[in-house]
Amino acid sequence: GKIAVGRDGAVWFAEATAFSITRIKDGKVKRHIIESARGGPLGVAVAPDGSAWATLQSANQLLHITPDGQMNAIDIPTRSSSPGDITVDGNGVVWFNEFRGNRIGRLANDRIDEFPLGAESAGLTGLAAAPDGSVWFGMLRKGSLGRLRDGKIEKFKLPRDGARPYSVAVDPVGNVWYTDITGYVGMLPADAAKR
Repeated sequence: GKIAVGRDGAVWFAEATAFSITRIKDGKVKRHIIESARGGPLGVAVAPDGSAWATLQSANQLLHITPDGQMNAIDIPTRSSSPGDITVDGNGVVWFNEFRGNRIGRLANDRIDEFPLGAESAGLTGLAAAPDGSVWFGMLRKGSLGRLRDGKIEKFKLPRDGARPYSVAVDPVGNVWYTDITGYVGMLPADAAKR
């Protein structure tokens, strides 16, 4: 599973074999057990308010864990979408990708909106919210990075033949970094990412 660090220094991670979203803080381990064996926890992110968000891939749900430990599962509208990575932007908006659904999802104001990438499956991986409000993701099967901004999706073809971007991060000045499962680390400069 994935890992995330909160502002308080707590480390959160998805523990698929224990059906848990687990928190480590000051040497203490707290497991938030998912009751359904269908859960399949994968992605995890920490919101500015200290709550945690996770994707439950097999259950096709998002999971919210409040700072006091209460858990609430939210169904994703597209069936069998296989949610993967998840992030929370500075405004508390939750973003997630749907590997099989071929969409980027947004949860804001108790409503999920989904942004389709088209008919052909891109193999969505990685997800990062940028300082300018855009969201970046990898397109594993397309050798590209994608950006969702103002409801529109833009694709950025990577220069290396056979590129397979997996994890994505955006630094404070807007450079978009990615790991490639074929053994590379790459970066799309901020100037190119703004187009």
